[in-house]
Amino acid sequence: MSRNDYIPDGQNDFLAWHDNFKTQAAALMATSGLTQAEVDAVAADHTHSHAKATAAAAAKAAQQAATADRRTSFQTTEANTRSVANRMKAHAAYTEAIGQQLGIVGPEDTTDLNNEKPTLTAESVNPGSVTIGFDKSISDGVMIHGKRGAETAFTMLAWDTRSPYVDNRPNLASGPEDRKFRALPGRRTGRAIQRRAASHRARIIAETPENRRSP
Repeated sequence: MSRNDYIPDGQNDFLAWHDNFKTQAAALMATSGLTQAEVDAVAADHTHSHAKATAAAAAKAAQQAATADRRTSFQTTEANTRSVANRMKAHAAYTEAIGQQLGIVGPEDTTDLNNEKPTLTAESVNPGSVTIGFDKSISDGVMIHGKRGAETAFTMLAWDTRSPYVDNRPNLASGPEDRKFRALPGRRTGRAIQRRAASHRARIIAETPENRRSP
């Protein structure tokens, strides 16, 4: 009977396996005919792998923090700009020509949101993180839903007004998993979100490389 490869695929499983291999290789050096140089090389690989795993985790956290900071900055800038633009529009000397010069006159709304499907893109570079790009068209934003691995139902992840959205939920199990996403366009009416027909959904599938080692 054939056997599967003894080295596990998952990052955490691989590191735990190599922890034991390093310890046992040193203990069995004489019995197994290993040289000190070979044992030292195993230890060096062990240190290097753990350092890179730690660096990858730090990079993921930094990316998530930077994305959150950028989102907050853009939202603040947008809100402040709208406030200034509204003051200018309320001034007696305001004309549409001035508005056109400032770029604060929107195009005619000819899109029927009841028949509009957002366009989604997805990229997964860091473990457990999928960056979802979306085109909200003339809607105020999109309601993003996601489903991981063996999940049978979509979960509402966020109401987002500016692309991209980062899904940084951990994988349900060790190893890579497929994630499915859909988005519904909508408009804000006061504090409520007016959602459009649920039959109009965009869906994409992305594989997350959680705990997966590079080949």
